[in-house]
Amino acid sequence: MEDSVLSSLLRINRQRLRALRRELAPLHYVGCMHLILLYVSHHPGASQEDIACFHAIDKTSIARDARRLEDLEHIRRELSPGDRRQYQLFLTEEGQNMVARLRKIYDDFQKKLSAGVSEEDWQLLASLLKQLEHNCCSIPPRP
Repeated sequence: MEDSVLSSLLRINRQRLRALRRELAPLHYVGCMHLILLYVSHHPGASQEDIACFHAIDKTSIARDARRLEDLEHIRRELSPGDRRQYQLFLTEEGQNMVARLRKIYDDFQKKLSAGVSEEDWQLLASLLKQLEHNCCSIPPRP
């Protein structure tokens, strides 16, 4: 099988990350901070370990960036009642505002990416990518 699909996915992802960095740098967002925020927006009370497992990112990076988000008052971390060694993460109002901003950045990139692609083809692509994600990721994708 030709690696052009993987090469294209990697190039697209690099452009996505470039656009994100350009928008988020003035806001002091680095590393995986945006991933943490988006995950917590879908899973309030998630642990740092949940996020690390889902995104296949080391726990140290998640912990460091979660502290940064807490310093920015975008999340609050609470000790888990079931395991005092873990934190549960929750969005603050500032965090919710930032999630809206992140979604706009993602939407703008998706509009650029999908220009000239029919809705039917876009849905087919989404379905195929979900299958690929399911095939290689230990934690299934969100529906």
